[in-house]
Amino acid sequence: MKSRRYFQATKSVAAFAAILIAGMVSGLPRVQAQDGNEALLIQNGLTIVPVPLNLSGKDLNLVGLGSYLVNAAGDCNGCHTAGGPPNFDYAAGRNPYFGQPKMIDPAVYLSGGRNFGPVGTPTGPSGYGGPAIIARNLTPNYAGLPEGGHTLSQFKQIMKTGVDFDHIHPTCTAAQLTAIEGGATPVCIPAGQGNRPEGILLQVMPWPTFQNMTDHALEAIYEYLSAIPCIDNTTSMPPAGAPNELRNQCTQPPTAPATVPADAGGTPLSSMELRSHSPQRQ
Repeated sequence: MKSRRYFQATKSVAAFAAILIAGMVSGLPRVQAQDGNEALLIQNGLTIVPVPLNLSGKDLNLVGLGSYLVNAAGDCNGCHTAGGPPNFDYAAGRNPYFGQPKMIDPAVYLSGGRNFGPVGTPTGPSGYGGPAIIARNLTPNYAGLPEGGHTLSQFKQIMKTGVDFDHIHPTCTAAQLTAIEGGATPVCIPAGQGNRPEGILLQVMPWPTFQNMTDHALEAIYEYLSAIPCIDNTTSMPPAGAPNELRNQCTQPPTAPATVPADAGGTPLSSMELRSHSPQRQ
């Protein structure tokens, strides 16, 4: 008798919990999660977004889950921010470490800029260890592609293998090492015994940990990064030849005007002449 009453009570509790979760899930805007646990993560992610979102053409489920992974489970902005001391990624007067109400600074959110210093072996008379490793700008470009304009497929490769499609910090060649011994500082990473960073791979970024994430999680992060505001760094380009991890353009660069063919004397050809000068299709 006791067992039957216990079983019935258990069923009632389970039913109540199912109704409660269903009610919470139904309150999410357009969210149709696979299960209650993910729905709660999505709702949390949408609640803590620190910047306005562009949801046009976006999957709200993925955006919410991506926000949770970027802003709660991970601290992506902790490294990918241009903010400096004393507040770093927090807005002035909104630093929780100072006992102030917390607010992320949207002006530098995921815009890159954290300097991690060089990772190479100090070489040559100046002890050159290579260029400083700077956190990349993760905001979308003018085409809506995050992380400098990489596609979803490329983003997955970056997160799973650490490949640097930008080739910003290559390993020094023998000729470059000779130049460094002479006092030069080329844009390359000098490798030494016991410290041989592969320039084709991203250094500092913990991709060996991120590669354990599922494709679903990576797709959610990418969708979220596609929805945040673009931050343009083209106004602060480094000198020619220097690496630029922050390169990101929010407006499409102008295309070069089409050139009109001219005759031998330099006079532009008319449309009729253009047709007569066009090669005939064989």
